[in-house]
Amino acid sequence: MIELKDVEKYSINKLTKNEINNLKFIKIMFGTKSKAGNGFEYKIGEINETDNWHPETNDSEEIGGFNFSIEEKILRWLVRGDTLYDVTIPENTEVFDCESTSAPHGVFRSNRIIINNPRPMTDEMAMSFYEKSILPEKSYFKAMAGCSVRGYMNTANKIFTDKVNKENFELAFSEFKDFVTPNYVNKFDEKYLDENTGKIYNMFINIENSR
Repeated sequence: MIELKDVEKYSINKLTKNEINNLKFIKIMFGTKSKAGNGFEYKIGEINETDNWHPETNDSEEIGGFNFSIEEKILRWLVRGDTLYDVTIPENTEVFDCESTSAPHGVFRSNRIIINNPRPMTDEMAMSFYEKSILPEKSYFKAMAGCSVRGYMNTANKIFTDKVNKENFELAFSEFKDFVTPNYVNKFDEKYLDENTGKIYNMFINIENSR
């Protein structure tokens, strides 16, 4: 991964042509339809373009456009889809690196992209992305929860084994419970667990009981 300059809080950095050409962009979503905004339907192998584009705001929350990531950061976002795509940037198109505490240099936006090579996401692919990943410690706990939600249990178990320990237990457990708790409620309850997230939850309980 090439080194990118730091992005200030809530801000964006425009990538150079060299940076664009040396980053391998990918995108995860459900089928060809975005779950964000108005449910944009993507075309495969063609230029997708949006008018919702406001880089002049210099604000990562207001810029609009299409979002995508790279292999070293996509682990954090795997919960957001079942299909992975390669992303190509058309000539004379701006790309911005958007500030993200969850995945620094892992949220990019542009108003014009081409998606190709659709393939179903699998546990094996998730594991590969985990092995390549470069994320803050805290982000691995939410990525682990996301992998369990999507059923990538070998990857979720591996992250748990590698990243969760008695020293960071409280943080890891809190991040996991926050992830599996619906946005419309304020407090975790075991009723929000399914079979897979329940398995990870029980692993946390086992550590808690041994402390």
